[in-house]
Amino acid sequence: MSLTVVNQNDGDVAMAGRTEVDLLSLEDFHEHLASRLSQAESVLRKLNTEMQCRPPALGSFFDATDKARRYSEVHQSYVDQAERIRQAVLAAQQATSTILSNYRTAEARNAANADDVTAALNPVDRAFQPKEDGRV
Repeated sequence: MSLTVVNQNDGDVAMAGRTEVDLLSLEDFHEHLASRLSQAESVLRKLNTEMQCRPPALGSFFDATDKARRYSEVHQSYVDQAERIRQAVLAAQQATSTILSNYRTAEARNAANADDVTAALNPVDRAFQPKEDGRV
């Protein structure tokens, strides 16, 4: 099931064209995003609980404190990256949800219009069917 949309942007030739959306593939992608979100949240939970800034106990000499500081910086970097991934997955989920609802609506509207046209043309079709004696 796919829907073709013609993009028209006020005569801007560079942006004009056709966009085809395979609704089933988009639905599959949307469903996969839920597991990716769960994974990102799991990583964040682990980083913010079990691994929360517990640098290795290396002592108090210069290299040990430097490594502990570096550990904290790397940890925070991982937390930041995992949060960005979580935000990106949430944004993708929202976008695909919006796209799916918009295309489903457009597809339903197009189907309804096609049904209306077909219903209106049925009498014409019946008029062209041969009569008992083979005449039209």
